[in-house]
Amino acid sequence: MLGTVRSTIAALAIASAASSVMAQEAPSGKIQDEIESLRSRLSRLEQQAASSESIAQAQQSVAADAERRSQLLQSGGVTAGYDKGFFIQSSDGKFSLRPGLQFQFRNITNYSEEAQSDGDDNIDSGFEVRRARFRFDGNAFTKDLKYSFVWDTARQGGSVSLLDALVEYKFADELSVKAGQFKEAWTHEKDVSGFRQLAVDRTLVDAIIGGNVTDRVQGVALIYGSNENPLRAEVAFHDGANSKNTDYRDSDGAGNTRPDANYGVGGRVEYKFVGDWSAYRDFTAKGNKNDLFVLGGGFDYTEAGDTGTWRGTVDVQWENTTGWNAYAGGIVAFTDGEDDVTDYGFVAQAGYLFDPAWEVFGRYSILLLDEDVNDNDTFNEITVGVNYYLGDNGSAGHGAKLTVDLVWLPDGSPSAQTGVGYTGSDETQFVLRGQFQLQL
Repeated sequence: MLGTVRSTIAALAIASAASSVMAQEAPSGKIQDEIESLRSRLSRLEQQAASSESIAQAQQSVAADAERRSQLLQSGGVTAGYDKGFFIQSSDGKFSLRPGLQFQFRNITNYSEEAQSDGDDNIDSGFEVRRARFRFDGNAFTKDLKYSFVWDTARQGGSVSLLDALVEYKFADELSVKAGQFKEAWTHEKDVSGFRQLAVDRTLVDAIIGGNVTDRVQGVALIYGSNENPLRAEVAFHDGANSKNTDYRDSDGAGNTRPDANYGVGGRVEYKFVGDWSAYRDFTAKGNKNDLFVLGGGFDYTEAGDTGTWRGTVDVQWENTTGWNAYAGGIVAFTDGEDDVTDYGFVAQAGYLFDPAWEVFGRYSILLLDEDVNDNDTFNEITVGVNYYLGDNGSAGHGAKLTVDLVWLPDGSPSAQTGVGYTGSDETQFVLRGQFQLQL
């Protein structure tokens, strides 16, 4: 185009010269008008030539910049997307970040016989946000250094507090070390996330003598195993049961937090006879590509002052590709103090996925206390319910799920366990629970 403009300018120049030659035969006024017209056309063409040259230079600059950015992306850029959760990751995989949101909205209707002070029956019914958490998981500097930070909100008041804050470094093929604040691994029912349970929530056994009592601890743990290894083991040294969000002191100075808690140790061993470890992270057979059978056991010991408490468990889990699942476990808690106390608990549950989106389940637990609570030392818990997984053929899985269950407590509950919907009545309770959960 630039060459064409220049040829046109040259032609105009020749025409201008010819016009001057013809000046002898044409009136001077007319010739002058033609000259001015040619000059105007020449000016416009020169401007167009300059503009075309600027456009060409801009095009070359944009092309060069695009090429440079393409090379940067290929050599060390960043990728992002969604794969069972949103992620941002460096192209070499040394850095990654997985932000997440977890939400459970629940309705509870609790009917307790003779629970009021005058002996009348009592009904409590309402909604609550049972769990609302935001988290950041990933790895840093190397694929072998992983991290997890989770914050939780309180059901009453909505205050935000730290739940998990840990780093885990794999220093050998089968060995890793974990440090920070984390859920102590000793009982499988607690190890399975509250967002991956079969029922709306965990059992009364877990709440009174199980993993709910130990919850999060601050310490270090040594981990053995891998996805390919059928044997997994973990042992931890920590500040004692439920020592989350505390400093290095044994108490808070006023005796209100872990009074005289000295230290704790705990651990768990699991052996997988068949299946994939990924299927062991929940209680359902949904999504299983192979049958699963795992035997496990664990313990915790916490010393507080002159009192030491041992907790131990043995459990088994089975799932198959036709949709059936089953789990059973026993727990014992022994406290060695002025008065020795031994409590026992047993849990058994089963479920069946009769449709890709629908699952029914049933669960039974029994709590046997060494000392009477309101003239009762035995508490039974019977639960039946159904899960509905959202998405095409239930494709959302635990990411978007509706659960409805009905719990019968023929002996009541030894104490108020509002986290699972139970009041402190020692009479019969019926609890209807409905829950929607979402994980992003």
